[in-house]
Amino acid sequence: MKLKPSKNAIFFGAVTLSMAAKIWFGMNSHIDFGLNPIPGIEFPTGRVVEVVSDQTELNEHGVRVGQQELIIQLLTGKHRGRTIESENRIFFDYGVYAQPGESVIVYFEQQEGGDDYYARVHSHARAPVIYLIAFLFLVLLVITAGKAGLRSGFGLVFTFVVLLFLLIPAVIHGAPPALTTFALSLVITAVSLIAIMGFEKKTYVCIAGTSLGIVLYCVFYLIISAALNITGYNIPEMSTLIAVGFEADVSIGEFLFCGIMIASLGAVMDNAVSVASAAAELSAANKKAGFKELFKTSMVIARDIIGSSSNTLIMAFVGTFFVTLVLYRINSLNYDMLINSYEIAVEVLRAVSASIATILCAPVTAIIGAHVYSAKQKR
Repeated sequence: MKLKPSKNAIFFGAVTLSMAAKIWFGMNSHIDFGLNPIPGIEFPTGRVVEVVSDQTELNEHGVRVGQQELIIQLLTGKHRGRTIESENRIFFDYGVYAQPGESVIVYFEQQEGGDDYYARVHSHARAPVIYLIAFLFLVLLVITAGKAGLRSGFGLVFTFVVLLFLLIPAVIHGAPPALTTFALSLVITAVSLIAIMGFEKKTYVCIAGTSLGIVLYCVFYLIISAALNITGYNIPEMSTLIAVGFEADVSIGEFLFCGIMIASLGAVMDNAVSVASAAAELSAANKKAGFKELFKTSMVIARDIIGSSSNTLIMAFVGTFFVTLVLYRINSLNYDMLINSYEIAVEVLRAVSASIATILCAPVTAIIGAHVYSAKQKR
């Protein structure tokens, strides 16, 4: 007997190959502008062999500041195995208090044509801990959700690869940011939901509901940004992009649109899945249920989902603005100045446009699910 690959096997194989292609594209995309690496400078990982001197102390906030002299053995890079002397200056908001045996990232600059060098501790070596946390997260996901957790982890990896190795390089090389982000969001939605739920009717309802939710976000972003006169150019990150010489022939004002869409995509998808699952279960319990009955019952569930998800998004976006609000308050700035500031307007745009898309995604998915699962539908 000839074994034919299943639809799921073909899907996972094709997506895996596409991820490999995206990683290759991202790793081999050359950028002709920005702050290119300076010859002779590298950031190897090192291990602290000895603390020669320690002139640090705790300040009034309980943060250690001062200076250390260290002996470090380089573990990676061109000078792997070399033992060097390094200064380590620790400031209130920057620096590493090094201990013997600790792994650190070293700023190492080799003087051209000689043996002289300059070295200082740049940061903790956090990469191994980050990889361990990501691995433990995936393990917990699999243990808790079983096969569905494994499928969900696959979708997360795909999303990460698309954003980091395809979207960002494509935009840097001149792809229109808003249109590219919109298209890739639809791809992420389809692949993630199929990976989690398979090729099922419920999956297609979720994809349709999420896609329409993304469209609704685009509409309300344009309306709210126009009403608030927000161009996307006045946020701090844009001035930094201009300062480093961002020269791609794209509208960097669209980056604000892209960032909000990516941040809200997960919440929109969650709402669509919850409502579509409810419609599917209601239909299974009552196969004679019609459109009106399924929609009415689905909306009862959707209203609870809408209440919780809107609060989640609003609080998430306000939380990112918390320090700025504290600064405004302690400086006793005028309320009219605060409420009319560009920063507040941007946060309102972030929170409201994403929340509206999340809110309206639920009834839209309920309509689609009720239509698909109603007793009159044969397919």
